[in-house]
Parts: sequence; structure tokens; C-alpha cells
Amino acid sequence: MSIRSVVSGAVLCLAVAAPAAEPPDLATRVGEDWEAFLGPTGNGRSGLERVVAPWPAAGPPVVWHAPLGEGYCAPAVSRGRIVVFDRVSARVRTRCLEAETGRPLWEESYASDYRDTFGYDGGPRAAPVIHGDRVLTFGPEGRLECRSLADGASLWRVETSAEHHVVQNFFGVGAAPLVVESDREPLVVVQVGGSRPGTAPPAPERLDLVRGLDSGLVAFDLATGRERWRASAQLASYAAPVLAQIGGRPRIVAWMRDDLIVVEPASGAVLAEFRWRADELFSAVAASPVVDRDRILLSECYGPGSVLLEWDGRDLREVWRSRRPRPRTALMAHWATPILHGGHVYGASGRHAGDAVVTCVEWGTGEVKWSEAGLGRASMVLADGHLVVLGEFGDLVLARASPDAFQEVSRARLLSDDSTPLLSQPCWAAPIVARGLLYARGSGRLVCVELAPR
Repeated sequence: MSIRSVVSGAVLCLAVAAPAAEPPDLATRVGEDWEAFLGPTGNGRSGLERVVAPWPAAGPPVVWHAPLGEGYCAPAVSRGRIVVFDRVSARVRTRCLEAETGRPLWEESYASDYRDTFGYDGGPRAAPVIHGDRVLTFGPEGRLECRSLADGASLWRVETSAEHHVVQNFFGVGAAPLVVESDREPLVVVQVGGSRPGTAPPAPERLDLVRGLDSGLVAFDLATGRERWRASAQLASYAAPVLAQIGGRPRIVAWMRDDLIVVEPASGAVLAEFRWRADELFSAVAASPVVDRDRILLSECYGPGSVLLEWDGRDLREVWRSRRPRPRTALMAHWATPILHGGHVYGASGRHAGDAVVTCVEWGTGEVKWSEAGLGRASMVLADGHLVVLGEFGDLVLARASPDAFQEVSRARLLSDDSTPLLSQPCWAAPIVARGLLYARGSGRLVCVELAPR
């Protein structure tokens, strides 16, 4: 074992021997797992082919539900296990449950003094990631930790905010880690956004005075937690980086605080940059880029709206940008990443719950095909040609993914045995699908429902 301590113990990295083997598969259902943010293909789409439609009048059958603490992030599912990340009192908690029953398997936690600048809850925003026998979490205060999926034992951790002198973003850390295969050990790539020591602004909200240094995006060795490379002087956003084929080669696409960057995975070399963010100080980038071959869609809700970019072999050029950036006239995603399907993009558009709509936009032109109000800043997943939409206020909706109109198939408010709503606002975490089961998170609760038969 090696131990490295920096800044009077503020940074601790443990490197231990890898677990001998992956834990046994507990699943009794067949199908794909959902191990990372945005799913197995990194685009919010499930390979499930047998969604039951329409639903019964009471909604899809509830399999199990469990209480949660603070936080807004989605869970991750692998090998019959589901990992949930939340906060209870002053401790940030990682729990592993049996995915089909909710039976507890293990629980670990650590003390955190994170406080949200704007008074939102103090729980995690970044979804956990499972890779083989390991679980990765990125806490709101910047603690990146790798645990054993089998028993939760800590394998290494890095206090990224202390090590890279991060000035706390508006809502702390919010972008999920990305695991990238490399010529050596896999890499864990995260948005860090560090600055020079001693450069904190006079007030926490004056992030316009903060300047990045060299750790906008940082890659760590999955096996040991040792840093492999750092890239960009950009500060961090809440948009998770994605891995995509661009120009026929794998590239990391990361939308930072101000600019999109395209990065070479092995070295961290920045190949291209494109600025896309509202000029307003109190604005944030939160939806991940949507990539299809050499085209990249960026969408935000504070000003310019959306832009479609194309890689020309050397740089990024605009294909189109929003002409009238309003929720009903353009795609203006807040935090939910839009989903591309059949040449059209489906997502929630709008900064506030009252003006937000679910909308469909043509990929190649940005033309709005339809908009549907009433679901707030919704999140969704695509499965079997259907959009499974989790509305901000707890509505669960099944709709056909069609550019012709919003074609609702079923709608439900899931209730407990005593008629208490199981999904309460704010429902801000993206729903996920694994082996025919849908997992949805609302305020204080995770709910598992039957989406497809065994």
C-alpha cells in the first residue's frame, strides 16, 4: 500500500491491490445494465425491446421502493446490484442494494461539510459509476472515491477540490465521472476546474473573478487513483463528459464552464474549443453534449439556447444555432440531457418549472416539431421506441417517440399502500432502465417499477 498526504492531510490517495474478481451476478433477469450516467451507450437510450404499453390504470407495477437522503443524482446498476449516492445529516453515503428487491448489501459514508451557496440541498449531484468490480463516486465537495463493488471497501480517494484549489461552483460538484479505456489501465476522467492557490473571490457568488489554471479536466488511473493527465484552464460545469467517435477516432467531449473542448483520451491534448454559454454570471451549463458521428449538439437555458457543431477534421464549425431562444421556439435544456432518436431530439426546454415544456426538435435544422407543457423540467429515457418521462412534479409518462406530435400512451402518479405519492417534487434525477426495470428518484425516495415482462 502507498499513502500520499498533501496540505496537512487534506488530500489522501490510497493505492491498494485490485480485488481478485468481480462479485457474482445476483440478477435473475436478462438484459443490459446501466452502469454509467446516460447508460450503456452514453446517450440516454436503453436497448430494451419489450416495454409493456399501455400501463394499467394505477401505473406500472411497483417492485420496491426505498427512502433516500439529500441529493439529485441517478443510481447505477450492474450485476444485480444498484448503487445509490445520497447524504444523511453531515455524512455523504454510498449504498449498494440488490437491484431486483431493494435488499441492502452494504453501506459506507464519510463526513462532509459541504454547504450549497444558493441553499439547495447538500447532497450529491454526480451519478455514481460502476466499472467492473469498482464503484466511483464524486461528492459535492469534490471527493473522488473508488470502492469495491463487492463490499464497499475504499480502494483510493482524491480530494480534488483541495488538491487543485477549486473555488466552489454555484452548486458544488455536479458532473459524473467518465471511465475511458486506454492503452494501459482505464482512466477516470472528471471535471475539476482548479485555480491558483489563494485566488478565492471576495464573495462566493463572484465566480466571474475566478480564473482557471490547468486542471479543467483531469484523468486518474482507475486502478490506483494516480493522476495521468490534466487538460484545459477552463473551470468546471455540471455537464458530464462523454466519449464519442469523432473523425473516426474516440474523443472525449467535455462542455466546461464556458467552452466545449474536444480532447484526445490518451494524452489529454485539447484538439478543439468552442465557446457556448450565456453572458449572464448566474448561468450554468448542465446538460451533456449530444454526439452523433461528427456532429455535437449543445443546449442550455439561460440565453443562446442550442447550437449544432460539426467537426471538419481540424476544427468545429456551426451547422445551426437557435434563432429565437425561448422554451417553445427552441431547445433550451436546463440539466436533463436531450435524447437523439430517428433524426430528432427529444428533451425538456426551459429554465423554470412554469415555462418548461417537453419538446421535439429536428436534429439537422433545429426546427421545433412540437412542445408539450405540464411536466416541468422533465427527464427521460428512450426504451423500445418510447420516451419514459419523469416529470418534475412526480408524473411518470409513457409516450411514443414521434416527431409528428406528443403521443402520450400512459400517465401515472405512483402511490404507496397508504396512497402517499412515491415520487415527490423535485424529481430532478434522470430515470434509468436496467434489465426491464425502471428506477426513478424523487425527493427522499427511489422507486423501482416493472417496465417490461421477464
